[in-house]
Amino acid sequence: MELMNGKPLVSVVIPVYNVHNYVRQCLDTIFNQTYRNLEIILVDDGSTDESGSICDSYAMHDARTQVLHTENRGLASARNLGLKKAKGEYLSFVDSDDWIELNTIETLVNTAILENADIVVAARHFEYMGKTDSPKKRDSKTLIFRGSEILDAYAQGMFGDVVWNKLYHMDCLSGVQFPDGHNYEDVAVMPKVMKALADQEGKVALLSEALFHFRMRKSSISHTRSCRNIIDSWNAYHRKLVLLTGYKVWLLPSLFRIISYMWINYSSFSKEEKAMAKETVREMQAFSKMHFRQVLRRKYKPAVKIVCLVSQFKSPAFLRICSCVRIIRCCRRENNLFD
Repeated sequence: MELMNGKPLVSVVIPVYNVHNYVRQCLDTIFNQTYRNLEIILVDDGSTDESGSICDSYAMHDARTQVLHTENRGLASARNLGLKKAKGEYLSFVDSDDWIELNTIETLVNTAILENADIVVAARHFEYMGKTDSPKKRDSKTLIFRGSEILDAYAQGMFGDVVWNKLYHMDCLSGVQFPDGHNYEDVAVMPKVMKALADQEGKVALLSEALFHFRMRKSSISHTRSCRNIIDSWNAYHRKLVLLTGYKVWLLPSLFRIISYMWINYSSFSKEEKAMAKETVREMQAFSKMHFRQVLRRKYKPAVKIVCLVSQFKSPAFLRICSCVRIIRCCRRENNLFD
């Protein structure tokens, strides 16, 4: 642990891939943080645009920075490498197309020390083209969760599944490995981190302040409904459900949302993609049948109940109708919202 004026070292890990239009805004907010004792780790994941050289230019002017250039192996691999190289007592992930408030790290670290918290979570703004969707304001009081309270709050979505709106004491990330070659790596990691912390009677602090800005882009992983992404998201969220089986009531809607993505996109898949999705589709059908009665009896939204019902069947005609619905919705919404 390195101290500067009594303040612990914070490692900031930033995976970078083909974001030359956005990365400067991200890096400007990192390099100009009010908290100065930073180790800034930029992992250039085989960018084919100017992103890598932009990272190098920033590193030339700030000795706190190291740039790691690698072959393109994906976001999970980039995060693993950054985590491996990190030396700080605390760590925060920032995505290279997002940005943060200039007092973000200082606020997170001060809260971690004041509350003796293992993880500090901040609220986030969702940034569309020309529009900011900010979280609803609540009491400015920091909320503290201990032991089993952590899983109660996490299962209800209070912390989010993303890794980037948080500050972690490095002990929380001991042994953590993001799944190489797969998307939705956050969802594969966060349930394990939260469960381990709950089992150890750890502590999570939840801030009311929105300190992170999440850029909503059509080309981002979370908005690309490819066959591979749907399968990866299904596997990640299903493993989360298995790990936190006692919280099934809260977690089921997420699974049915992913099932709906499969059903409305299936007709647009290629022959090879349909073959790849075959086993996952069977799992989804079995899942819907297994939970049908539970979903109907509980106060879930009508959309969840409808998906649970219709996804038990896979009629080609019905899937084509679902695909048409998707196309119409895409034409009416979102096109003017994203960068």
